[in-house]
This record gives sequence, C-alpha cells and structure tokens, in this order.
Amino acid sequence: MTAVDQGRRSFADKLSYLIETVHPPDRSSYSYREIAAGIADHPGAMTAAHINQLAIGKQPHPRIHHVEALASFFGVPVTYFFDAAAHIADQITLITVWRDTEARRIAERVVELSPRDRNTVTNLIDTLRAYDEQSRATRRRRN
Repeated sequence: MTAVDQGRRSFADKLSYLIETVHPPDRSSYSYREIAAGIADHPGAMTAAHINQLAIGKQPHPRIHHVEALASFFGVPVTYFFDAAAHIADQITLITVWRDTEARRIAERVVELSPRDRNTVTNLIDTLRAYDEQSRATRRRRN
C-alpha cells in the first residue's frame, strides 16, 4: 500500500487495517467486544456493534471522541485517521515486520555486541543488500 493509497482510504478502511494488523504477535486480531472493553473507560466509549458499523462503513462519519478512543486503543495518533495516515501506516508495517521472531532474535543478539562489532554487522548487512540489488550479470562472485 503506497502513501497516496493510504491517505485516500475511508475511515472504515483505516479502522479495519488497524484491527487486522495491530495486535500482540502471539494472537490474532482483537474482536469488536475486546476493543469495546478496552475503551470502556474512555469518553469515546462505544459498543461492539457500533465499532463493527464503523469498521464496515455503515457509520462513515464517526464523532471525534470515538476517533480519539479508537486511536488510543490502537496506540496511534488521532491523525492516523486523517492526513498523516500514510506515514503512520508505514510505521505500523514496520511494527508488523518486527513481530517476525527471527528478525527480532537477530536484533536482540546484535544489541549485545560492542559498538565496534555492531558497526561491523551494519556494514555487512549494507554490503549484502547492495550485492542483492545488483543485477545477476554485473555481480562478482562471493568468496
């Protein structure tokens, strides 16, 4: 999804995207009831049925206090639902990728290294990435 596409999406699309992607790594999406329970103490509290109507587009124009409650629940700024949606969607994508346990394990191991060794790992990653981006015809054989 490009930044332009994300900015043009409806409120329902943006909310559905959050519901599908923002959840703990060891489980699937939050249910409408879980979301309703999570915002029950917020001034924008609403029922699971109302959240469902927002997510499927039956209620296309939510009140601001509902937007604030949903943004708070999912940990995104209110502006996610407005102009800055593209930038925030990119951040959500990065968070989703971070849930990949192999990438997380590698990062955790790198953090334990000395600054000099972290720099070496960074240089190695940059070299491998540059190599992979070259066309097959121009690549030198790895030793």
